[in-house]
Amino acid sequence: MIGAILSKLNLTSTFLTKTNKTAMGKGKDLFGHYNDLAKAKGPESEESKYAGVLFQALLMVGERRVFELLEEADETGKKLKLETSGDANSSDRPASIVLVDKN
Repeated sequence: MIGAILSKLNLTSTFLTKTNKTAMGKGKDLFGHYNDLAKAKGPESEESKYAGVLFQALLMVGERRVFELLEEADETGKKLKLETSGDANSSDRPASIVLVDKN
Protein backbone atom coordinates (compact mmCIF):
# COMPACT_ATOMS: atom_id res chain seq x y z
CA MET A 1 0.00 0.00 0.00
CA ILE A 2 2.70 2.50 0.98
CA GLY A 3 4.72 1.47 -2.05
CA ALA A 4 1.77 2.29 -4.33
CA ILE A 5 1.32 5.71 -2.70
CA LEU A 6 5.01 6.51 -3.01
CA SER A 7 4.94 5.37 -6.61
CA LYS A 8 2.00 7.69 -7.37
CA LEU A 9 3.74 10.60 -5.61
CA ASN A 10 6.87 9.99 -7.65
CA LEU A 11 4.87 9.87 -10.90
CA THR A 12 3.08 13.11 -9.98
CA SER A 13 6.38 14.79 -9.13
CA THR A 14 7.91 13.59 -12.40
CA PHE A 15 4.89 14.79 -14.37
CA LEU A 16 4.96 18.24 -12.76
CA THR A 17 8.68 18.55 -13.35
CA LYS A 18 8.33 17.56 -17.00
CA THR A 19 5.32 19.85 -17.48
CA ASN A 20 7.21 22.81 -16.03
CA LYS A 21 10.29 21.87 -18.05
CA THR A 22 8.36 22.04 -21.31
CA ALA A 23 6.52 25.23 -20.35
CA MET A 24 9.61 27.26 -19.49
CA GLY A 25 12.48 24.81 -19.74
CA LYS A 26 14.22 25.87 -22.92
CA GLY A 27 14.05 29.58 -22.11
CA LYS A 28 15.17 28.94 -18.55
CA ASP A 29 18.06 26.81 -19.81
CA LEU A 30 19.06 29.56 -22.25
CA PHE A 31 18.94 32.15 -19.47
CA GLY A 32 21.23 29.97 -17.35
CA HIS A 33 23.54 29.32 -20.31
CA TYR A 34 24.02 33.04 -20.98
CA ASN A 35 24.70 33.67 -17.29
CA ASP A 36 27.27 30.85 -17.21
CA LEU A 37 28.98 32.35 -20.26
CA ALA A 38 29.08 35.74 -18.56
CA LYS A 39 30.71 34.26 -15.47
CA ALA A 40 33.29 32.45 -17.58
CA LYS A 41 34.16 35.43 -19.78
CA GLY A 42 34.27 38.09 -17.05
CA PRO A 43 32.56 41.38 -16.22
CA GLU A 44 33.67 43.45 -19.23
CA SER A 45 32.76 40.85 -21.86
CA GLU A 46 29.92 41.03 -24.36
CA GLU A 47 28.50 37.92 -22.71
CA SER A 48 28.37 39.73 -19.38
CA LYS A 49 26.65 42.74 -20.95
CA TYR A 50 24.06 40.47 -22.55
CA ALA A 51 23.45 38.69 -19.23
CA GLY A 52 22.81 42.15 -17.77
CA VAL A 53 20.26 42.83 -20.51
CA LEU A 54 18.52 39.55 -19.70
CA PHE A 55 18.44 40.36 -15.99
CA GLN A 56 16.97 43.82 -16.63
CA ALA A 57 14.38 42.27 -18.93
CA LEU A 58 13.54 39.78 -16.18
CA LEU A 59 12.89 42.65 -13.77
CA MET A 60 10.77 44.49 -16.35
CA VAL A 61 8.45 41.75 -17.58
CA GLY A 62 9.03 38.68 -15.41
CA GLU A 63 10.63 35.33 -16.00
CA ARG A 64 7.89 33.70 -18.07
CA ARG A 65 7.96 36.45 -20.73
CA VAL A 66 11.76 36.61 -20.81
CA PHE A 67 11.98 32.84 -21.21
CA GLU A 68 9.43 32.99 -24.05
CA LEU A 69 11.42 35.76 -25.75
CA LEU A 70 14.66 33.79 -25.34
CA GLU A 71 13.07 30.76 -26.99
CA GLU A 72 11.81 32.91 -29.86
CA ALA A 73 15.21 34.55 -30.22
CA ASP A 74 16.94 31.17 -30.28
CA GLU A 75 14.56 29.83 -32.93
CA THR A 76 14.95 32.91 -35.17
CA GLY A 77 18.67 33.57 -34.67
CA LYS A 78 18.08 36.84 -32.83
CA LYS A 79 18.84 38.29 -29.40
CA LEU A 80 17.03 40.47 -26.89
CA LYS A 81 17.68 44.19 -26.73
CA LEU A 82 16.39 46.87 -24.38
CA GLU A 83 14.97 49.97 -26.03
CA THR A 84 14.33 53.38 -24.54
CA SER A 85 11.19 55.31 -25.37
CA GLY A 86 13.06 57.92 -27.40
CA ASP A 87 11.29 60.70 -25.50
CA ALA A 88 13.74 63.56 -24.88
CA ASN A 89 12.09 64.27 -21.51
CA SER A 90 12.43 60.72 -20.20
CA SER A 91 15.55 59.21 -18.72
CA ASP A 92 17.58 56.45 -20.35
CA ARG A 93 15.48 53.78 -18.64
CA PRO A 94 14.50 50.97 -20.99
CA ALA A 95 10.88 51.10 -22.08
CA SER A 96 10.59 47.84 -24.00
CA ILE A 97 12.31 44.63 -24.99
CA VAL A 98 12.71 43.78 -28.66
CA LEU A 99 14.33 41.03 -30.72
CA VAL A 100 17.15 42.13 -33.01
CA ASP A 101 19.55 40.35 -35.34
CA LYS A 102 22.75 39.09 -33.76
CA ASN A 103 25.84 41.02 -34.79
